[in-house]
Amino acid sequence: MNKKQIETEEKIYKLEIERNQYDRIANTYNEPNGLIAIGYNSTKDTVTFTISESLRKRCANFTKKSKPGASKSVQQKHVNRHWISLMFLSKNINKYEVK
Repeated sequence: MNKKQIETEEKIYKLEIERNQYDRIANTYNEPNGLIAIGYNSTKDTVTFTISESLRKRCANFTKKSKPGASKSVQQKHVNRHWISLMFLSKNINKYEVK
């Protein structure tokens, strides 16, 4: 590996969560979100997916408070993103990581 490859390589997390939680992520962000589903376990009703470190950080930013003076619809959207995004905080993500 050369120096440039090392600099551009970032951590990829492999996570497993309940299917309904994965569905909430898709509904909350309502846009291509960069999560790559790689498996479904019908017995446990879980989805396994990957997420990059940069996307994890971007999602974790939604756990911050919304800006003062934001409209009610923006505040509600932020509240919805806040709760689902808590799993992407560095202190919480290891609970969902597949070893």
